[in-house]
Amino acid sequence: MKGIILTVNEQFKYDTVKSFVDNNSTNFKNLSLKLKVSLKTAYNLVNKYRNEGKLGFRHKNHDHKPSHTISDDIKKRIIDIYYSLGTDVNFSHFTDILKRDYNISISRSVIHNTLRNAGFYSPKSRRDTIKKRNDLIKEKLLNKAKLSDFEQAIVADHLLDSTEAHPRKERSKYFGELVQMDASVHHWFGDSKYHLHAAIDDATGRILGLFFDKQETLYGYYQITKQILQNYGIPAQILTDNRTIFNYNKNGKSSDERDTFTQYGFMCHRLGIALSTSSIPQVKGRIERLFQTLQSRLPIEMRLKNIDCVDKANEFLLSYINEFNSQFALPYNHTIDAFEKQIDNSEINEALSIVSLRTTDNGGCIKYKNHYYHFINASGNVVVPVPKTQCLVVKKFDGELAAIIDEFCYNLEEFQIHREDSILESPTPKVKKTYKPPLSHPYKLQSYLNYLNKYRKKMQNNYSY
Repeated sequence: MKGIILTVNEQFKYDTVKSFVDNNSTNFKNLSLKLKVSLKTAYNLVNKYRNEGKLGFRHKNHDHKPSHTISDDIKKRIIDIYYSLGTDVNFSHFTDILKRDYNISISRSVIHNTLRNAGFYSPKSRRDTIKKRNDLIKEKLLNKAKLSDFEQAIVADHLLDSTEAHPRKERSKYFGELVQMDASVHHWFGDSKYHLHAAIDDATGRILGLFFDKQETLYGYYQITKQILQNYGIPAQILTDNRTIFNYNKNGKSSDERDTFTQYGFMCHRLGIALSTSSIPQVKGRIERLFQTLQSRLPIEMRLKNIDCVDKANEFLLSYINEFNSQFALPYNHTIDAFEKQIDNSEINEALSIVSLRTTDNGGCIKYKNHYYHFINASGNVVVPVPKTQCLVVKKFDGELAAIIDEFCYNLEEFQIHREDSILESPTPKVKKTYKPPLSHPYKLQSYLNYLNKYRKKMQNNYSY
């Protein structure tokens, strides 16, 4: 009977029945009490032992695999795909990628068990799991045991645990009641770091806008604000971090471009948006949690799309927002939200403008970003203001420039310092256009009629028809 492996419960039954038979006992009631089975089952177990021996106590499905068991080939393919994508893909995201790109529809628990048995750990593992993994790797290093490729990569990363805990916070009641904004710097694509500007609705967790820029800039926040105004409308409140883009305290001499409180803050004031800031990450935990999810998923998605420049990345974000919201955002009632009515593109273009103060020089021009501009009125004529006149220069979102003096608005046209023509250059000869009047012209009409009546008839007589 050697080589037959039984479970602990099966081994206990076998040893008890074997002792009962070897001692020629006949007290089946006592045997049923020891085995905690019925009297009939005790008789059956004794008969199994006498007819089949130890093999009779082994479950009949011991060597049979369930019908829903994943084959070894599929498991090996899953492991190979995960290793090829990179070990920074979390298991939930990897489950979505298998279903979408490889037509492998398997539950997350099976994916989790398969990859864990292969020695992989999800980047989203709990802190205790990461600690146990690190302790196991340290023990292998101490005993000079062989490490897997995944464990060697962790050692190269100095066993850092980047898991951060965020306290729970109640959501807002209505969609559009509170919008959280922030920017996150990361290796999103390529070799350079970029800042991802993002806006999320606090009530539903719905992404309202995404935009990449080289730095965290006013232009980046204007871009996501434009997406909000175009797609949803005017929100009730915006919560951001305490940066100079939203809250600037003057400290010495400042410039119009640095004093950005008058830009974004004035835009919110014009549209009736309450703007609040905080330097505590836990206050705006919704946007912080969003960046944790995007840093785990978005670089993988752009790597699969072969995105290597910022223009392609911003174009991809427009489609990725819908994909993300359909999977993670909570549903909302379109009839109950805090967004005000949507405004048209011309109003958005004027609202997302940058206002600067300038003073005209003695020549009636202003200097803006190292270029000189003169004033053009509604009739298209050049207007020369009084020297030293202060005006507001408005740079609209599309780049168009305008100036406001008192209550009058003028277009700005760049002043060319040098003329385009010169007396030293031969003038371009003018091409004289010749005008040939039609035959219906009054001066030609009579001659044409004479031609038809006199000469055309003579020409027709020379031919036979």
